[in-house]
Amino acid sequence: MTRRNPKLELTWIGKENQLHLESCILTMETTMTQAVDFFEASRRHHSDATLLQMKGRDPNAGHLFGFAAECGVKALLVDCGYPTDSDGDLKKPGKPIADARKHIDELTGLLAQIVASLSGRDGAKYLAQVPDLSDFADWRASHRYYAAASIPLSLEKWQRAASEVLRMLQNLQLDKGAK
Repeated sequence: MTRRNPKLELTWIGKENQLHLESCILTMETTMTQAVDFFEASRRHHSDATLLQMKGRDPNAGHLFGFAAECGVKALLVDCGYPTDSDGDLKKPGKPIADARKHIDELTGLLAQIVASLSGRDGAKYLAQVPDLSDFADWRASHRYYAAASIPLSLEKWQRAASEVLRMLQNLQLDKGAK
């Protein structure tokens, strides 16, 4: 008599509605020495947030939209000359430049001041394309510890603002490529 092992199948809520995504390969220059890349991080967080939003995972999607906007703003600051360390991360600047090592909810009031002190007219063009960051006034990095029901229902405005920041970065990249 032969013994047959029963098959086990994993299942979860929503399994039948899974997204089918094509795999993609990210290429990086082999000469890159800086680990921190705010532009790439902004795109990655925005893409992941969009996928989570499509799956109805709104609290986590909103969290990533906040980080996408934060990384996008920091990419603009670095492009405008904000001081960075050897890894490409922001470092504490000297006066009169305000410290931008903050999350998006705290960068709102500092952004115009920082860009103006760094680059004047060059950064002003892109600063004008940045959305009203007060959309993130109720966003907190600490939401990652909250129960989902305690996180503000601001996904739509966070998503819109993060998408506008991403568009600004794409314009910045296009302009740099044209020079």
